Amino acid sequence: MERHWNLTKNSGYKLMEKKQNRASVVWIPPKIGNFKMNFDGAIRGNPGKFGYGAIIRNEFGNFVGAKYGSLGINTNNMAELVGLLAGMEWCVAHGIQDVNVEGDSQIILNGISNKNFENWKLEAVRPNIHKISESLNNFTLKHIYREGNAAMDWLANRGIECDDSIQLTEKEELPDRLIEILAADRGRFPKTGIG
Repeated sequence: MERHWNLTKNSGYKLMEKKQNRASVVWIPPKIGNFKMNFDGAIRGNPGKFGYGAIIRNEFGNFVGAKYGSLGINTNNMAELVGLLAGMEWCVAHGIQDVNVEGDSQIILNGISNKNFENWKLEAVRPNIHKISESLNNFTLKHIYREGNAAMDWLANRGIECDDSIQLTEKEELPDRLIEILAADRGRFPKTGIG
């Protein structure tokens, strides 16, 4: 491993290590009997047209369902929050009760965990997420770096192109590129890049 020391700033080496660790982030399936729901948001401009997405997989990493789309113009944080809400609603509608949730937005995860968003628009959505989470048997929230959330990043960006919400329940409905990303996740292949 090549190391770069920055003598004027002590954090130079630590930052390089962190980036290298992120380059090997992988998606890890949930424990047996649980499902994992990853969510993400994407936006063109901020505010701008946004896309959101959520994908649900079982303990083997197999596709169970997904929802993605766009609701028009908003902010990047609202795109992330809508992705979380859409995924949770999908789980409830399909009888999934044990859900491990992962997202790459620390702002959204902190706001949900702390039961408070400083932004009133985000705060208006938060109670819906808490209400849904209380109806589940098991619900956990966890941060994952973008490299481990590649399927959702791709799907949320496709959502920007939509005029409505799209639900997928069959693997045969998935675009080829998404199938490739899911296969890489299931094989626990590290993502390249630092993103």
